[in-house]
Order: sequence, then structure tokens, then C-alpha cells
Amino acid sequence: MGNNQGKNNPKKDKQALTEFLKGKANLDKIWKRFDKDGNGFIDEKELEDLIYCALCFFCTERDPDMPEPPREQCEPFVKKIIMELKPTLDENDDGVISREEFKLFGQYLTGEYEKLQNEMNEASDQKSTDKKPMASNDNKNAKKGGK
Repeated sequence: MGNNQGKNNPKKDKQALTEFLKGKANLDKIWKRFDKDGNGFIDEKELEDLIYCALCFFCTERDPDMPEPPREQCEPFVKKIIMELKPTLDENDDGVISREEFKLFGQYLTGEYEKLQNEMNEASDQKSTDKKPMASNDNKNAKKGGK
């Protein structure tokens, strides 16, 4: 009973995930936040919570002005991600993720975060390029004529 105290706190869950992805915490911090019942495994419900939390993080990271998407709206995406990841994460197909298997999820998360950062950097670079004034032919001609 005491082991589960304070574990159902979405704000702290997101904080743990954020700290991990930004390199300020290790994977153990996420494990401790999401192994809600403390049984040493991440079950399907705990994995759903973690995936939803990650989706919210990625959405708000991409667009900080966007409100966090409601859980119901994300359910189809959460289920799809779990279906795609489960065969890789649950190596022994026992229906739960062990701490050892969880390392693969950490690699997946960091890979997705790197992709997001690259996309955002490319978009930012593109915006910078779009805003730079192009030298017009009129300016070039005016300089030539002024000699």
C-alpha cells in the first residue's frame, strides 16, 4: 500500500519522462514512476499510461501552445503504438515488460525524441531561410548603374 503512494501523479510522470529525454535522469526514474504497483514489471495498463504520457510530451514539445490531448482522443494511437512495440519489447511474450526488456523502450523513446528534435531543427532552419531577404535584381542593377 505504501509502495504505491504518490505514483498516480500524471505531472510527476511527465516530469520523469521529460528529465529522461533531456538527459537529466536515467531510465530507472521512468521505471519507478510507471511500475505503479511495484511488482517489478510494466503491465499493459502501465505501458498504456507510459505511452500516453510520451505522446503528450511529444505533442507539447512540438507545439508548446497546444493543450495536452485528452486521453480518449489518444487511445487509438496508444493501442497502435503498443501493438507495434509489444513484439519487440516483450521478448519472452509473457504479457509484461521486465526491467531488462524496458531498456529497449528507453532506446525507442530516445530515438523518437531525436527524430522530433531533428524535424524541429529542420523546420526552424527552413523558417530562417524563408525569412532571409533575397537580393533582388533591381538592387544589383542599381549598383552596376551607379559606377
